[in-house]
Amino acid sequence: MQAPLGVLTDLRNFLNGLSGSPSTTKSRTEVDSSEVVKTATNLLKNFPAAREAVLFYFCQVIDDSIKLHLSQSQIQNDNPAAKKRLVEKETAVALIHEALSSLIKWNPKGWAPIISTWSLRLLGQMSSYHSPHLQHGHANRGLNDTLQVWLDCRATRMLIDLTTQSLEDLNQSETGACINALLETSVEHSPHFDWVVAHIGGCFPHTVVTRILACGLQDFILYGTESGNISPKLNSVVGILAHLSFSHATNIQKAVLDLFLTSCTDMSEQHTAVVPYLLQLSSLSQDLLDIIVEQGVKAINQDTIPCFTQQAAIWTSKYFSGREALINLMVQQVVRCRQGGLAIINVLLQYGARHQPTFPREVASEFLEMLLNEAAQLVQASGRVMPSDVPFLQSLQPHVSNLCQMLLTHDTWQQGSVLRLLTLMALLQGPAVSIHVVTLLLQKKDPVKIVLLIRCYLKSVQGLHSQVVDTSVHEALTFQGRNLENTLLNVLQLVKFEQLGEPGAEVRCKFQSALNANLDFFPGLFFQDGQIPHLAVRLLNSIRLPEVIHPRLIAKLSYSSVPHFFTVLSMRGEGNKKEAQKILATLSSYPNGQALILRLLMQGVFSEEWKSLFGAETQPQKNPKPTSSSASLLMQNRNFCSSVTLPQRHSSVFHAGIIGNGIRNRHLANTNLEGSNDCNVEEVRSHINLLLDTLSQCCSFNPGGMTQLSLLLVEIVSPDVMFNGLIWPDEEFTKVTVERDLHIRRFVQDNVVVWDLLNLLAHNRPALCYCSVILRAILATLLSHWANCQERQAKDSRDALDMTCKLIELMATGQLLPPPLSYLSEIIGHISPHEVHVLLKDVWAFMRDNIPTPALFGANERPSPSLWRDLSDYKMDPRYTERLRLIMLANIASVGHLYPRFLAPDQD
Repeated sequence: MQAPLGVLTDLRNFLNGLSGSPSTTKSRTEVDSSEVVKTATNLLKNFPAAREAVLFYFCQVIDDSIKLHLSQSQIQNDNPAAKKRLVEKETAVALIHEALSSLIKWNPKGWAPIISTWSLRLLGQMSSYHSPHLQHGHANRGLNDTLQVWLDCRATRMLIDLTTQSLEDLNQSETGACINALLETSVEHSPHFDWVVAHIGGCFPHTVVTRILACGLQDFILYGTESGNISPKLNSVVGILAHLSFSHATNIQKAVLDLFLTSCTDMSEQHTAVVPYLLQLSSLSQDLLDIIVEQGVKAINQDTIPCFTQQAAIWTSKYFSGREALINLMVQQVVRCRQGGLAIINVLLQYGARHQPTFPREVASEFLEMLLNEAAQLVQASGRVMPSDVPFLQSLQPHVSNLCQMLLTHDTWQQGSVLRLLTLMALLQGPAVSIHVVTLLLQKKDPVKIVLLIRCYLKSVQGLHSQVVDTSVHEALTFQGRNLENTLLNVLQLVKFEQLGEPGAEVRCKFQSALNANLDFFPGLFFQDGQIPHLAVRLLNSIRLPEVIHPRLIAKLSYSSVPHFFTVLSMRGEGNKKEAQKILATLSSYPNGQALILRLLMQGVFSEEWKSLFGAETQPQKNPKPTSSSASLLMQNRNFCSSVTLPQRHSSVFHAGIIGNGIRNRHLANTNLEGSNDCNVEEVRSHINLLLDTLSQCCSFNPGGMTQLSLLLVEIVSPDVMFNGLIWPDEEFTKVTVERDLHIRRFVQDNVVVWDLLNLLAHNRPALCYCSVILRAILATLLSHWANCQERQAKDSRDALDMTCKLIELMATGQLLPPPLSYLSEIIGHISPHEVHVLLKDVWAFMRDNIPTPALFGANERPSPSLWRDLSDYKMDPRYTERLRLIMLANIASVGHLYPRFLAPDQD
């Protein structure tokens, strides 16, 4: 503490320096010096009565320094005198800074509030006064530019430093005076003071935000009950927080959440006013609205709801005109909210559920209903409504998938609310939302529930979005895995609903037409895993395909559905097999589909991959690796010929084998053949029956279908395109075609399904006529066999006998042989091989002389699509039956009972 005499001396020197000595010629500016500043600092510290005068003097020094700085920076004056004066003033400012800073360090609680308040008010005054000079030549100077200009000035930077030092040296609870000064100055000097708020808030965001909210709450308690009266300080709170929200939103969010949670600790006035206070702030700023609503939703839980419930009575009686007014205000705020929409919906649905207590359930359901009504009014308002006009609905657009997931509940109230919400979003934001909703729902797993939801949703949006189903199906068919499987299952159920044709509940957006518009996707679905191919086939079978389909698409569907048909045959269960058969028949109804389907089916039946399904024996490996014991096939045959003397006849025997690998191991080959067939007899017969039924259906759409089938069979079975006509040549001509005939017989033996195919053609006369080459080849090989057979009776050569009987019966069914030649299969088992050979020669002769041409067949009087050859009045030439008569007489003991049937008495 300075002595009184020293204080008096400092006071006299300060006054003389402040006013200038009358006996001297020095101006006032020349009197200002570091000595005067030091004297003023001593008075400020030791003589409280002089505080205002000293601070006023400091204001003059700072003001002069600011003026000199601004004028120097604007006109770029190189006047040495002006620079000298600026240096002197900045030196004085530095002394002031040092002095005031030392006072704050010496006694923070005493001096920090005083100096910070003085600094902030002086900053406000200087900012407002010098703003026109600052904006000179910079009409649109931004906040960052303004902040940079002021911080370049030594005087204003000193004031900012003093304020920040005060906030640093005080505890958070002791900063109230500083924050109040900041608010009051902001009210008085905004917007020129914004740069100060930005700088201080950036340095101490948590402290500034927390204290500003607390000061605003105190002010709200004083003025909040006065209807329609908003204090200037509250406006300043909103302005500062809105400004800080751009760079310090996290601090504001934390402070707001803490304020919400703190308000639930008791029922004091300080705490019961928090929610109305924050509602007031949110109504004044869009940025604060987003933060307050988001944090308010986080604050709602099982622990805080009871307290909020008790406080609600105070809110409605003290701060609002009633419960309805409070809810209306909250609804208005939520509709304007630009973020956190999903969290709001989650909370409302959670506490509006049936299992919740009565009070929160009623409030949540009422609030959600009012929210949807308000949003609907905005969406359906006259004139063009943009998505930005309803920020709440716009904030939900990224969360459509979450909303769709909320639909999968047993709570009908929740389903209805979310469906209504999604409908409003679609009406506001366009068809993209409705397409997204339908696409997402199609991927869900519960078909029964999903179908009802989609149909209900489409009834609401189909008026404006007519293409929603087409586009949704298009997008859904591009999915993979489980999502695609669920989609197909749901679409299948939707198609079934459409086919029921419910009266009064028509949905104009048809999934059947959408599937027809997206048929290009289906060929790829047949090669997917799991149930996807089967569902795709069921879908195609359940809709009515267009009358005209592009040939390219027909080809794609054919190349996909035929392999699927064979794949299904290898599985158990009849349902998928019938569906696969149905789609093939449907595709065959198109002009360019039948020929392709028949060709692909016939190729598949005899392919290495699928022929085992029809009882065919898989061929052994074509190029097996030679073993160490393998010998040359040529050497084996040479040794065999040198050791056994054989007549030089065509019946000479050689070892069979593969050149380079030696003799064929017949035992191993037979073992492989027997093990290659994975299907039992019943399964093979079932597969063949289904194949024949499928071929019959595919051929039924075109009278020439069976003809195409017979030509395809000839093309596959016969390796040679020559001599494939209907004419039967002389028997001697078989020497020319022996190689081909052997190939055909071997092919028929390896593929038993050929007999079934020939039998199908025989029943669909005259298609068998076109298979004459196959019949000739088999008959030629049988003639050779029976001519060289050494057995006593034909029945001892069982395989040849069975093939002979099959051939005769086949030709009889196809009406190629008249009686009695058509009955030969009944007696050849009772006669010798030579006699069989003789009878077959007569058959050949008959076929040679009576060409099996389709012209022999006419219209059938019976109810059958096949033609008919009338053989009732046919008179058999004796040259074809004479040897038959003699053979029957020679074997009268065994076949005598058949004689009257074969040969009428007048022919004897």
